[in-house]
Amino acid sequence: MKKQVQLGQTGMKVYPVGLGCMGFSHASGAPTDHDTAVRTIREAYEMGYDFFDTAECYTGIYPDGTVSYNEALVGEALKTVRSNVVIATKCGVTHGGDHLILDSSPARIRSSVEGSLKKLGTDHIDLYYQHRQDPNVPVEEVAGVMSDLIREGKILHW
Repeated sequence: MKKQVQLGQTGMKVYPVGLGCMGFSHASGAPTDHDTAVRTIREAYEMGYDFFDTAECYTGIYPDGTVSYNEALVGEALKTVRSNVVIATKCGVTHGGDHLILDSSPARIRSSVEGSLKKLGTDHIDLYYQHRQDPNVPVEEVAGVMSDLIREGKILHW
């Protein structure tokens, strides 16, 4: 792989190509079989990928009716190499059938980060995004809760 590059203003270094994991669970038809998805994510790491992008809203329904949580797939695949990868995930969006439901209230962000930490099986998120700007929540409120989450060690960057 090529030389690592700085990820924005974070100071974190990653290889120039990362893996967007959405399609394993969401927006590409039925979710990928659990074991295949976990194996593929892990194989990407073994090939040299070190940046993995997911989101709390990347979910799908397996044929047996259970939910495929994308963050859980990413967490399971990378749990033994967690210190060697950068995981990015997002909050503030849920799916309401044919439309997005935006909620970036401080309470929702806090609830989302806790759920993401649990699904990812980690004690921190390297890069946390507001998936879409919520017109009902001032950006300053979002910035405030993100700053708090950084101070608490739950996220490293946003």
